[in-house]
Amino acid sequence: MEPNKNIKVCHFSSVHSIHDTRVFSRECVSLARYFDVTLIAIGNFTGHKQGVRIIGIPKAKTKLERILGTTFRVFISAIKTEADIFHIHDAEMLPFALLLGMLGKNVIYDIHENTKQDILLKPWLKPNLKAKAAGMYDALLKFSSRLVHYIPVVANEQFLPIFHVKPMQYTIIQNFADVDEMLKYRVEDRLILPDNHIFYVGMIRDMYYDFNVLIEAVYLLKQKGFIVFVHAVGYFGANVRHDFEDNTYWKEVKDQIHFYGKLSMDSAYRISMQCKLGICLKNQPEEMLVSHERKFFEYMAVALPSVFCQSKIYIEVSDTYKIGENIDLKSAEEMANAIHKILNNEDEYRLMQANCIKASEEKYNWKSQEAILVNLYERLIRN
Repeated sequence: MEPNKNIKVCHFSSVHSIHDTRVFSRECVSLARYFDVTLIAIGNFTGHKQGVRIIGIPKAKTKLERILGTTFRVFISAIKTEADIFHIHDAEMLPFALLLGMLGKNVIYDIHENTKQDILLKPWLKPNLKAKAAGMYDALLKFSSRLVHYIPVVANEQFLPIFHVKPMQYTIIQNFADVDEMLKYRVEDRLILPDNHIFYVGMIRDMYYDFNVLIEAVYLLKQKGFIVFVHAVGYFGANVRHDFEDNTYWKEVKDQIHFYGKLSMDSAYRISMQCKLGICLKNQPEEMLVSHERKFFEYMAVALPSVFCQSKIYIEVSDTYKIGENIDLKSAEEMANAIHKILNNEDEYRLMQANCIKASEEKYNWKSQEAILVNLYERLIRN
């Protein structure tokens, strides 16, 4: 497609950061090669970066402030761009997407997860409000599908009925890693690296993440004389303890675990270059799991075998490309056994590394999804 900078595109979010790797690094940067792209999202920076005009909106201090204040501020900023295509990323922005659709605008809703089920599992919502909130969202989703083009991020089409999609009103765009961008962090023979270093990037503790299991696994391995060192990049969620003093095993292994806090993607994956194994901790219930977490594909791209959940969609990938071990992420014993199995078998480890590279280059590569995204935009503009 030939670039057309007269076409204005606006991505906006009241939740995602201006640095979000899918929203900014993949979608907006990819689209900016062809269109005039503005991103309005949470952050303290306003200006231009990698061809994208960024408008940073201060992060709300409370959920109520975000829903009642930030959403409107983001929406007003989006309207001012006078975009030809509006692209939203949050469930709470869906009413604004519907309004834009009713006004005849081209609107896209990027659905990153099974939001209805997520609402039903929210611990901070009162039980009697969960069903009502989930029902309202589901009804709005169904009604909006007539006017808004959906991008459901799903592992396969069997999950589409959840989103009430209509023929020609949806396009699946996966959350694959940008392999070209990740190449600089790839280490093709990690077995020559000293000691057994493990890498983790993501939430440390939250609704679907429990770092405590990894701490116990490190302890169990230590008891067997197998020493591993963990490098963890990320941050704690809201309403959870920001330390591990309540963990029985913490004092025994804390010298083997280093927390870096939240870092840029570049800083995080430079740390990964000293590691032999990646860990995925996101552990959603099977009934709400429709897509893989992003780091699963990033680990593949940098040739880092990994340990991940035993949900069906992960097993399907692992059965095709043996790139790690799928386990019950609630079991420290299974995690310890998987870590030991991968790091203690040279031939299988090298096979996993080769499969990571093969999988990321053959199939799980953002370039294929970028083409789908650009074609979608071209179709919406033409119509």
